[in-house]
Amino acid sequence: MVLFPVAFMAGCSHSNTPTSANAATSTPTPTATLVSLTNTPTKTPTNTPGGAATNTATSTATHTSTSTATNTSTNTTGGVATNTATNTASNTVTNTATNTATQTATSTATNTATNTATATAQTAQATIDLGTAANYVILSYTGISNSGPSTTCGGYGVYPDGQTSITGSPAIVENCGGAIDVGDPAALAAQGDSATAYGVANSRSGATLPPDADLGGLTLYPGVYTESGNLFVQSADVTLDPQGDANAVFIFQVAGYMEVFTSRNVILTAPLKASNVYWAVAGSYCALDSYCSMYGVIMAYESITFGTGATLTGRALAQNGDVTLLTNNITHP
Repeated sequence: MVLFPVAFMAGCSHSNTPTSANAATSTPTPTATLVSLTNTPTKTPTNTPGGAATNTATSTATHTSTSTATNTSTNTTGGVATNTATNTASNTVTNTATNTATQTATSTATNTATNTATATAQTAQATIDLGTAANYVILSYTGISNSGPSTTCGGYGVYPDGQTSITGSPAIVENCGGAIDVGDPAALAAQGDSATAYGVANSRSGATLPPDADLGGLTLYPGVYTESGNLFVQSADVTLDPQGDANAVFIFQVAGYMEVFTSRNVILTAPLKASNVYWAVAGSYCALDSYCSMYGVIMAYESITFGTGATLTGRALAQNGDVTLLTNNITHP
């Protein structure tokens, strides 16, 4: 798409291997062929002087005139006398004209690539039950690292690591009175429920995206979208349109990592709810770059990294890695 490319924010990759029974495993990615992303060139020709076409015309005219006069007189007086006069005049005129005309032209074509998507309607999907993982907007396996004043509205939990796994200054501020569970049975149960939900998300089938697809500039409709490589929101914002269905569900299955680039946005069209958008990311990390805005439930098999000022309306659930914050706001969907 088009597609797809640029400088990436360095994500946090982790090789932590879960030791608890709740660690999730990836379900084989379903196949389907409903969506294609294509680049359509639009050509705008312009003509600019500067080519090379030369016309040369040469005209040569030659005029020659010759005049000859001969006068012969003979006078004989008692003898013989002969007088002969010959006059010759020659006039030669040569006219040569050379005309040269030079005309040049350069034709320049401008190609504009348009990122488009062609999709057919998909089967309506049921919502995914998060269980007790829905009690938190952040859930992490190895810890939460915070730098800068970050806030949550919906609580956070860590399991199996204890309170020492929440690091950074200042402390995360919980604005809505959500639960804070660290290394306790509630966080353990939530991790198990998160793993189950991740498996359900990956069990659905739908449309197949091209490898390393850039969703920028697209408007997508409800259904399941499977990415065999990495997934980006890079060239522009992406819009999720429920087509008027308040219960519409979007599921994105990403085999690699996912990155929303700086100042890019995932836009939800009413009446779509952020709680019905799921991002199941199997790769080493999911990165929300600086000042981007994101909607939906991120179910990362490993880690989730927030850039400066990035916001999420949804949940950040990291099954086998950490969650890194940098002056962020995370609000329940």
